[in-house]
Amino acid sequence: MKSPFAPSREEIWRQLARDVGGQFHEAGDFTPFAVQARTGDWIITLNTNSHSHEGITTLRAPFFNPEKFRFTIYRAGIFSDVGKALGMQDIRVGHSRFDRDFVIKGNSPASVRRLFDNEEIRGLIDAQPRIHLSVQGREGVLSQYPAGEYPAGVDELYFKRIGGILDLAQLRMLFDLFVKILHQVGHEGGAGEDELRIQLRRLSAPGGRIRAGHVIYEGDEPRRDAAAALGRLGDSAAIPVLASVLGEKDGMLVVRAIDALAEIGHEDAIGPLVRWLGDTRHAADGRSLRDHVAGALRRLGAGEVVNIVLAALGGDFVRLTAYDGPHRAEIIGALGDAITWHAGTHPANALAEFRAVEALPRLREVLRNLGGRNPTGRAVSAAIRKLETRASLPRAAAKTDADTLPRAAREPGPDARTLPRGSQAPDP
Repeated sequence: MKSPFAPSREEIWRQLARDVGGQFHEAGDFTPFAVQARTGDWIITLNTNSHSHEGITTLRAPFFNPEKFRFTIYRAGIFSDVGKALGMQDIRVGHSRFDRDFVIKGNSPASVRRLFDNEEIRGLIDAQPRIHLSVQGREGVLSQYPAGEYPAGVDELYFKRIGGILDLAQLRMLFDLFVKILHQVGHEGGAGEDELRIQLRRLSAPGGRIRAGHVIYEGDEPRRDAAAALGRLGDSAAIPVLASVLGEKDGMLVVRAIDALAEIGHEDAIGPLVRWLGDTRHAADGRSLRDHVAGALRRLGAGEVVNIVLAALGGDFVRLTAYDGPHRAEIIGALGDAITWHAGTHPANALAEFRAVEALPRLREVLRNLGGRNPTGRAVSAAIRKLETRASLPRAAAKTDADTLPRAAREPGPDARTLPRGSQAPDP
């Protein structure tokens, strides 16, 4: 029988929160108490579905898992059919006693062996008298959540045990186990991986926040940190991934990515940034994102392109019509994005003056959305008419085309080289 003087589960979990540097969440009318701790980019949550000592105790930690790596581990003799329906196979990791005591299933034998080759991870698993630990996606524990609540690529490291856990040492070791596994599978190799790939992976993870009673996934701040880190690393290989986030809703992330592209200082960043000179959004610092983009481009030595686009947005098309540089497509994209209900006259006219036939699909889309009765709609409609007229003009034949035209047949005649030459008077 439990001693009346023994600490309660609430007291033990409060102590655990202090030990792991986490937070203890008070119980509500329908939610038992919980412990949460952050490690790196992840949040580990310990909770239960019951206020009593019965019920199910779980640890969970959502993480970005684009490789869809799966494994399940449990002590031999129980849960013998777990994982078979998921297409996972039994895997031996090459440590005889561990292979004898535990059943391990996974969809990538090499990744499973690499994970459980870690002596500390094996020791922490062995210290648990009962363990059922897995990485699961929507086919497992996440299936209980509404579709779409978890972003694509996010899965859970998940521990489940029937009944409460009152052993503080066991709970601490479970948290330690999660930390070590997350740093290995969550960073595709952990310490053995170069920092560039780690930061690219962090930036590629989805943002947003997931709640399940408490916040259990927070993707925004890690991505912002990753963007800043990629700027400090200065590797041009990061440019495509940084450029891919410039259209996202998180304004702080976009500013970090813009600054990083400027800090990398490579000419390949100019084109992706020019494309966003038409951005009308505002950042958290009160400045427009267009201002941030313009500043980055000036740092990259592309100030003339900035001047051309900003002048065109203000109604001055002289430099635009004379432009014959390598960023025509990006300038057209920027002008098209700048067309809004309140301020679209100048960008629409600029596209017509630039003879940007490539912008017709965008202009037609804008006209469908805005209609043609307001000033912007009328300017867009006029630009469409001008560009459609230009698009219907016959294309001038290229030199290569002219060289392939059929030639009139000639009558055969004597070889000019055999004709007699006229006499020449001697030089004086």
